[in-house]
Amino acid sequence: MAAEADLGQRAAYLTEKSEFDNEKGVHADDIALEEEQENSPIEAVRLVVPITDDPTLPVVTFRFWLLSFLFTALGATIQQYYFFRSTSGAFSIFFVNLVTYSMGRALARHLPTTKVTFFGQELSLNPGPFNIKEHALIGIAVSTGASAAYAIDILSATDIFLDYRINFVGSMIIIITTQCCGYGMAGLLRKYLVYPAEMVWWSNLVQVVFYNTLHNTDQFQKVRLIRGWSSMKFFWVVVGVTFVYQFIPQWVAPVLIYFDWICWLKPFDMNFWALFGSISGAGIGSLSFDWTSIGGATMWLPLSAQLCSLSGIIFNYWIIFPILWLNNALGMKTIGRPLTSRLFDDNGVYFDILKAMTPDHTLDEEKYNKGSPANMAPMYALGFMTSFIALAGCCSHVYFFHGKEIWAQWKSALGSEKEDIHTKMMKVYPEVPQLWYGAFYVVMAILACIACEFYGTQLPWWGLLLALALGFVLTLPIGVMNAVTGYGPGLNVITELVIGYILPGKPIANMTFKCYGYMAMYMCNNLMSDLKLGHYMKIPPRSMFVGQFWGTLIGGAFNYMTMILIIDSQREALSKRKPDPNGLWTGQRVETFWGSGLIYGALGPARMFSFQAKYWFVYIGFLIGFIAPGLIWLLSKKFPKYSWSKVNIAIFAGGMGAFPNGYTVGVLPSLIVALIFQGYIATYKKGFWKKYVFILSAALDTGAAFTGLLIFLFLGGGISPKLAVKIPSWWGNHYTEDDNNAPYADVNRCGAYKNKWQSGTL
Repeated sequence: MAAEADLGQRAAYLTEKSEFDNEKGVHADDIALEEEQENSPIEAVRLVVPITDDPTLPVVTFRFWLLSFLFTALGATIQQYYFFRSTSGAFSIFFVNLVTYSMGRALARHLPTTKVTFFGQELSLNPGPFNIKEHALIGIAVSTGASAAYAIDILSATDIFLDYRINFVGSMIIIITTQCCGYGMAGLLRKYLVYPAEMVWWSNLVQVVFYNTLHNTDQFQKVRLIRGWSSMKFFWVVVGVTFVYQFIPQWVAPVLIYFDWICWLKPFDMNFWALFGSISGAGIGSLSFDWTSIGGATMWLPLSAQLCSLSGIIFNYWIIFPILWLNNALGMKTIGRPLTSRLFDDNGVYFDILKAMTPDHTLDEEKYNKGSPANMAPMYALGFMTSFIALAGCCSHVYFFHGKEIWAQWKSALGSEKEDIHTKMMKVYPEVPQLWYGAFYVVMAILACIACEFYGTQLPWWGLLLALALGFVLTLPIGVMNAVTGYGPGLNVITELVIGYILPGKPIANMTFKCYGYMAMYMCNNLMSDLKLGHYMKIPPRSMFVGQFWGTLIGGAFNYMTMILIIDSQREALSKRKPDPNGLWTGQRVETFWGSGLIYGALGPARMFSFQAKYWFVYIGFLIGFIAPGLIWLLSKKFPKYSWSKVNIAIFAGGMGAFPNGYTVGVLPSLIVALIFQGYIATYKKGFWKKYVFILSAALDTGAAFTGLLIFLFLGGGISPKLAVKIPSWWGNHYTEDDNNAPYADVNRCGAYKNKWQSGTL
């Protein structure tokens, strides 16, 4: 990866530099050349991570508490906001690092040195210069909490689709325990997945260089970009321009988000709508001028990975989709909406599962058998198949292309008594006892059992323990994959499959089991990655313990408050009782989570996916996933000149499964941006790419996120309907007095309102 190579060279410069800034407390005699001093056996780590430390630097300071709170709250709010939207945005950690750096230095200059008591500890408001460890811990706390908690899927699905709202106490217990069970596991497994040098956790190396660049040399401030601007000035100018621009597609002209120009040739033809519309269809040839549909990651993610993913999207939606639709395979055209996670009866009418449910939200077999069976949209069923391909393909790909290396490194990690240099350096700090993590894990598990038993989740306490056990057992091998290769499978589909066979007919139990089983593994991996970053940055382990838990608490609270605010203000659109004329409040992720809960929970996999059932083919995904990487591996042996390992079937299948994880918006623009930045500029204009790509990406994502948040809170009436400002109806934002898009189906000016098709029907 070009970006990491460049950052590694810069880090090497930092490591060999003769003297660090005295403000940071790192002295010249702390540094030794690589050949004179022990270092990491991993070359990339040797280049990136300095083998210096100053144990006297304060870490958990008043500035940490203040800045981590502000940015965790902001990030959790923004991410939860995008959780319910049709387009996705990002709360960039580069933005957090840049702004907290400036704010931290400002606070160091202006705060008094007065001492205050905070959480029973006396600390100075200003203990001295803003330092690198303090800064890194702020970033770790923010990255821990500034996300959309997975438990929100359960809470929002039951609230929107069952009109059942779990109260504040129960909701917070579920949110915190789903996050923190993984935290306890991370502490228990750190000996195997954090301390060994072979467990690299590659994504952290970029962050290590970024922090050291800012603090050790101030080289970041010396860089001059266009017109002689500093990096900070360039960042804020791009943020400002993006912030203003994003009002056009996000507010003034939403049609620019779904620029389905081919569909406009015959907008009231059902086939054109299905194939070329990007809101409800395949979006073939569609464009998007909304940056959140593209994202800054397209500028720096490895081109091979992006091409695998985008190829999967194009193959599934531009080739397979038209074949299924035009032939009405599995009743796809009869259903009428090609991309939906809703269930339908045999006549294409929405299947109302509530009519076949008991008052405690369990399936009533007798009522269900009296009516038409539930049917899935074929592309939704295919989505389950691709998830099985991705899971099996990941394991198989790693086995064939990285198996020997992983096994050798794992044996080395467990069998070697020689400690890594960074582990030796961390011994100066008091360790967090295993008992703390073990007790923390037990307490979280008990609270989770209480939540399951007393807050209507349908999952008995033993089911909760089974979910945690499944997550714990699979965390170790998946953690090794993530640490060594940077990629690992998820457990969301497997967990719902397991509990679907054990507790059929119980959708809330299925969603809860999936959330705890999947999140225990997922959060454990995320938190171990952060622990490794703290290891590289020489942050005291007990400070890490505080920082990670603090971020989780703040993030969970703001996730919940944002969820309540959005559901209460957008319930009609999210529940599909009344469509959003702008096509932005789709709640697709919630609908998908709920649809999956119905299929695996209420109806059960035995009914939906058995060999006698309509959708039996989904299990073929396991077979394809296991075999395809082996065939690619054989080709690599036959034709070794080609980089066959970059052909990753798991990533390809992930692209095929773009829906139900989101709509097929922004495929062509993303491909264009990736080819420009990663294909051309990174290859032929390396100097420009090295200087601009990360800061430009962070600035674009940040500006777009701020625009979306401002529109939601104020112009969209999120805080109060009195503040809402509505753009008049015009070509780019067409709607009627009744708040629909007639004569069009959607805001993209494509499709026929109320199915008044002129052609293309059955």
